Amino acid sequence: MKKIIYFSLMFALIFILGGCAQSYYALNPTKISYSAASNNLEEVTLNYRYDILRENGNKKISKKERKNNIKLVAVKITNNTDKVINLGTNAAFFVGNSMIVPMDVNSIKNRLKQSVPSHLFYLLLTPLTFTFNNSKPLPVGLILGPALSGGNMLVAGNANKKFYEELLQYDILNRDIQKGETVYGLVGFRNLDFSPLTIKITK
Repeated sequence: MKKIIYFSLMFALIFILGGCAQSYYALNPTKISYSAASNNLEEVTLNYRYDILRENGNKKISKKERKNNIKLVAVKITNNTDKVINLGTNAAFFVGNSMIVPMDVNSIKNRLKQSVPSHLFYLLLTPLTFTFNNSKPLPVGLILGPALSGGNMLVAGNANKKFYEELLQYDILNRDIQKGETVYGLVGFRNLDFSPLTIKITK
């Protein structure tokens, strides 16, 4: 009875602290159906979509997004001016009349990535044995613990790598957007509700 209680508590601890890792499902802003659009004096057209992590099945990252009060937004930006615009030099995101500053890629990654070391808790299963009809105890934990730990760490690490690569691929901050050009990006904001966004020329 004590063993049953011990291993029940162990399993509970593992799933609370570690949980199962999840593969990363690409967001691909170029193929998203944008549900909101905003025009600013016809200078810049901004289409955007919130909640893209959850909608694409990235539940682990989406949960961290909510926990850290971060919004990762897919954007489609068209430069309708006769000059080059740059988000960081002469253009910026706004909510109403308030300018908002996006997070850099590394900050987004560090806040939202899956934890890799937490899956080491599966090694607590290593002492687990199984006895059938008074047979000699089988050390199933010697296989189960390392397998679950290593497998989940591998999945989490690979998911983090793919997430970071896509953030870099669609990083539009401080990028020149030529006149008439349309670009797609992934932008992260702190402490932002599902507010209407605009892009305004600042210089």
